Amino acid sequence: MARLNEFSAATRQRNLEALSRDTFDLLIIGGGITGAGIARDATLRGLRVALVEQRDFASGTSSRSSKLVHGGLRYLAQGDVGLVMEAANERRTLRRIAPYLARPLQMLVPVHGRSGYMTISAGLFTYDKMARVEKEHRNQMLGRDDTLAKEPLLRRDKVYGAGFYYECLTDDARLVIENIKTAAALGGIAANYTEVVSFRTEGGRLSGAVVRDRLGGGEFEVRAHVTVNAAGPWVDAVRLLQGESEKPRLHLTKGIHLVVPKERLPVQHCVVMTTPDKRSIFVVPRGDIVYLGTTDTNYEGRLDEPAITVEDGEYLLQTTNATFDIEPLRLSDTVGAWAGLRPLLHQEGKKPSEISRRDEIMVGPSGLLSIAGGKLTAYRRMAERIVENVAEILTERGHSVRPDPGNSATELLSGGATGEDVEAFAARLKSKWSRLPADIVERLVTVYGSNAERMVEGMATDPQLALRCAPESAVTQSEVAYAVREEMVMTLVDFLERRSRLFLWDRANGLGVASQVAHLMAPMLGWDTTRVDRQIREYGEHVAAVKHFVSPESDIVEKKVAHA
Repeated sequence: MARLNEFSAATRQRNLEALSRDTFDLLIIGGGITGAGIARDATLRGLRVALVEQRDFASGTSSRSSKLVHGGLRYLAQGDVGLVMEAANERRTLRRIAPYLARPLQMLVPVHGRSGYMTISAGLFTYDKMARVEKEHRNQMLGRDDTLAKEPLLRRDKVYGAGFYYECLTDDARLVIENIKTAAALGGIAANYTEVVSFRTEGGRLSGAVVRDRLGGGEFEVRAHVTVNAAGPWVDAVRLLQGESEKPRLHLTKGIHLVVPKERLPVQHCVVMTTPDKRSIFVVPRGDIVYLGTTDTNYEGRLDEPAITVEDGEYLLQTTNATFDIEPLRLSDTVGAWAGLRPLLHQEGKKPSEISRRDEIMVGPSGLLSIAGGKLTAYRRMAERIVENVAEILTERGHSVRPDPGNSATELLSGGATGEDVEAFAARLKSKWSRLPADIVERLVTVYGSNAERMVEGMATDPQLALRCAPESAVTQSEVAYAVREEMVMTLVDFLERRSRLFLWDRANGLGVASQVAHLMAPMLGWDTTRVDRQIREYGEHVAAVKHFVSPESDIVEKKVAHA
């Protein structure tokens, strides 16, 4: 596993110079999980790779999923055996290359009658056999008493029994960052806040793109033999830069999640609930919070910050309140929320939840390869498929491609060297550096995997680095310095929302440490007092905006476009 020495604002500046100067085998547009996975796979094959992202890495869909790595059980009911097998294999792969980003999670599926019980039992049995589930993670069928023993809050009058099985919990934004860092360590050139504004062609063939630096200003051309559009919800916008011959293909759907305090919904396991319209939604416990999700509705509004409506929130709360014997949850109970967009391929007459999650590669008139659809779980295989296309194109055009590429299914991701037992890795660090508070070490391993060890070593050497950013916070000066130096943090939002994840998992959404973090970042990023104050203010406004539930008619809706 290659390791970065630096991936900072200074690295970004050097990368911008390289982007404007060099010619690349592959230019990737989009720094979400698909683009990040493509960058890693392509650099493992020895390709010269550039990646540009118009905002921060993982700032769109790839930080706003349900954080679940599904093994494919949900596709069994649809009869899609191929997707079941792929999802199960990819879950095993992620547990191998980044164990800390694929933690086993117990799932409880309550059923309300004998027929439902038999259906779930048959499905889980079939899935275990097809997906080659490890013995310790195979399903169990529970009777009523055992179900209620595991989840006493379930409404007793509605419980017949339950299926009990395993999925994996991930951190989607961290998965993106570690893929990009791995690609960068292998020689890839990546820069956030770089927006493609137009394309360049030579002889009718795409030769590169004009990119705008959204932080420093100015435009420059990036030259590449092949360009891949992995822009997620922006895939159509990028495709349309080729000219009027392209037509929109995406069907965007929105998924929202709500975060509530654990004491308002003290569940012990992830519980799968059934909505009145027969969809499955989840309740997922995480530390001292619980999150609920997700919706699946057609969407035609703004792409950068999709609003959460009152109707969205009430949809999740209605089913949650009907499932558990609790004081009814209200929107006022939420301490956090997020909304993401799924860039699916349009299928005429299909409801949002019926549209296939399979990915598709589209080839534009100038040779632009665009990829859309797909699932977080299968990101590595999606990347593998598109890079195979890229390698074929390069070979046909006379460019050399390494015959012995690295294997993306076995090469560890950045942070992945914890070994399979992540808890044992954390225990070893706590034992070796016993003077450091256990909560700090545990947090670092959870978020950064084996990269935590260097932070722990640094804190043991320099006690200043071990200082907390707030009395009750496990975030230290070491973590802030690490993220700025090695994770290309450019703004306070970058750190609090997508690197440290406090925006989601801290009940105060990171507001308690925002000022201290901004002041720590200032000398590293050259911020003056005015810039620090603006960063703190903008972060506070961002937190308030995300938790503001709007009425449907107040959401800004863009002009509809016809699908090809």
